[in-house]
Amino acid sequence: MRGIMADKSKDEKLYSQKDIADRVGTSKSTVYRIIKELGLKNATKQSQTMLYDESVLKAVRKDFEARKINQNSTTESVHSNDELIAQLKDDLQHEREQVANLTKLLDQSQKLQLNLQQQLKALKAPQEATTASENNSKANDEETTKDTEKATTEPEKLKWWQKIFR
Repeated sequence: MRGIMADKSKDEKLYSQKDIADRVGTSKSTVYRIIKELGLKNATKQSQTMLYDESVLKAVRKDFEARKINQNSTTESVHSNDELIAQLKDDLQHEREQVANLTKLLDQSQKLQLNLQQQLKALKAPQEATTASENNSKANDEETTKDTEKATTEPEKLKWWQKIFR
């Protein structure tokens, strides 16, 4: 006897699972699951149909509305997560562009610094060459002056065999 509204007493109405499902706006199986989860008891049983009082109807309606709200908030949460992911992807792309730009600037800076070092070496090379040649000529002049001084001050020493064959 589905869809039957029976009277337990004249004041109190009893509802089948089908009646509760129709009033709440869901399926009979969802009503069954909610009743089972909440541990609600039937008021009476008429043939094979379990009948429930008004308090069960209110409890099922309240639980179903809470599930709807939770489902809506989950859906909203998913949408806000999608928006957050899109924003983070945009931020990541921007960061990658900045890193690429900074890498390019760093490379240019290193090339300029290397170029300046080479130019500085090129400028120092002639100065060092003239300084080195000046130092070499001074060293040569000093050696020749020492040689001439030795020749004038000391007689040349002969080796032992030169002394014999003189």
